[in-house]
Amino acid sequence: MAAHEAAIRFSVIIPTFMRRDIVTKAAHAISHQDFNGSFEIIVVVDGSDDGSTQALRELQLSVPCTVLEQPNRGAAAARNRGFSIAKGEILLFLDDDMEAHPRLLEEHDISHRAGADVVMGHLPLHPNSPDNFLSKATKNWAEERQNKLSTPGIRPEPSEILTGQLSVSRKVFYSLGGFDTAFTHGGTFGNEDIEFGHRLRLQGSKVVFNPKAISWQYYDVEPREYIRKMAQAGQADTLFARKHPDQARKIFSLDGAQRPLVRYCWRPVQRLPLLASLLSSITRRVGLSLIDRGIENAFTIRLFREAVTAAYWKGVYNAGGVPLYRAVRVLAYHAMSELPAESGLEAYGVPPSQFRRQLRQLLSAGYHFLEIDEFLRFLDGRAGVPRRALLLTFDDAYADLPRISPILRDYKITGVIFVVSGRIGGTNEWDHALGAPRLSLMDAKTLRKMAQNGFEIGLHSRTHPLMTRITDSKLAEETEGAAQELERIGLARPRLFAYPYGDHNKRVQKAVKKAGLAAAFTVESGIIRSGESRYALRRLEIFRDDSGWRLSAKVLTGGLPSKAAKAAQWIIHKPKRIAKTLRSRLKDLRKNQSKNA
Repeated sequence: MAAHEAAIRFSVIIPTFMRRDIVTKAAHAISHQDFNGSFEIIVVVDGSDDGSTQALRELQLSVPCTVLEQPNRGAAAARNRGFSIAKGEILLFLDDDMEAHPRLLEEHDISHRAGADVVMGHLPLHPNSPDNFLSKATKNWAEERQNKLSTPGIRPEPSEILTGQLSVSRKVFYSLGGFDTAFTHGGTFGNEDIEFGHRLRLQGSKVVFNPKAISWQYYDVEPREYIRKMAQAGQADTLFARKHPDQARKIFSLDGAQRPLVRYCWRPVQRLPLLASLLSSITRRVGLSLIDRGIENAFTIRLFREAVTAAYWKGVYNAGGVPLYRAVRVLAYHAMSELPAESGLEAYGVPPSQFRRQLRQLLSAGYHFLEIDEFLRFLDGRAGVPRRALLLTFDDAYADLPRISPILRDYKITGVIFVVSGRIGGTNEWDHALGAPRLSLMDAKTLRKMAQNGFEIGLHSRTHPLMTRITDSKLAEETEGAAQELERIGLARPRLFAYPYGDHNKRVQKAVKKAGLAAAFTVESGIIRSGESRYALRRLEIFRDDSGWRLSAKVLTGGLPSKAAKAAQWIIHKPKRIAKTLRSRLKDLRKNQSKNA
């Protein structure tokens, strides 16, 4: 950083979406500060088409103001974008509806110089806000928050660390990696600040509240918009609980999870979509109708709150529900391209277009994909999973796998790639004897890139042998030796193993465990439940022709259609084998009788 850049004390970062008049007032207010140090303003216009960018650039401000534009990616992404060009020693995040007190920066600076890593301020209601029950509730909340956080020795909860007005040292923000954009992907609302606050506490950062650091919130949210945002808040709380399961009980209790009406009505009724929709629609319509008529009595407000509660728990349900379910389905893919029919293995090749259709079908059916850390916590019994939980795996690490990366990125899904460490950059030699086509495997550079994009790199042995037919010394090479090979090419130590051909026994499981791998997968069909053996985990192989009812039935039942087909084959062919065996033995018996005669 250049010397003149280092002199900047604060970078004030304001994300905005479709609030031209409000954000221009916010930028104008923050530019008029009684502050001796230098500062800059960065406004990130997050996909607005209301003229915000032009209006901001036309402002005549006394301090440098940079206006950035980006597609609508949400507040978290906008704040991170602002940080990417920020030059200040301290970052002050302000919402676009905040009007700064002239001493706002000075008060934040005082707290930071006293040793704070993070500073929160007071957020009183702006006097020009519309006068209604929502703005009154916001005013009361801000005053209660101030009273609570001003208590000597209090340690703020993550739910109280809000980005409406929050300053953090550049060093601390960088060490945490910024805000998690998953919480506001696509412009949705909620919890990116709470999640950031939780990571601040885990890191041990010193968070203080300065009641003299004031920014007035201009609160102008329509009741219908508030209900919509609360549905998004339900989704955000579910995501937060999945990422931080130790906080799950606390985050849902804040929204009345144990309240009788919630426990016995709004939560269970979500499993009956038509009834849930009817009840919430009646509550919402009646409540909003009374509010539109200007009737804001205790009954109306109670009705509105129940409409908000219904929307919130609907959001929770749509996001997979409170993570308490105890079953996971693991999907196993192989080549991600169309294989020739003459190979005999064409079913194992799933072209990208078919893969996208399969994902879309599963997501529309209410399935939710897990991240690998979430899956491992589930295996440990330390966390639940959402309703209809799935984990995505890819065997052999074929070179065509990066073709589906854009598809997975669109849906915010990652998975596990099981690598044959001794064949990296080579071909599928183990299939050549079967007459399979020669397929290229990913090289080390591509694997490292896939890992950087969020994929877990697991182990599929060193040479893809039948594991039960090799010696103990060879087993060590195919497990521990293979793991070391992945580390030597710059990949993280693998945590997961997939048995080649699904071939394993207790001896093989022991070798995998000895190599330090946390779990291992077979290709036996089934559903994984908490408490099962970690080294014989079942998966569902997904083929090119799996679609429609066939895909739905296979995933829902844990491969029952495949098992039924095998049972049918056994029923059809077993009697024939028995009859053939009996005829053979009868023939041998007659020969023996003839010899004895």
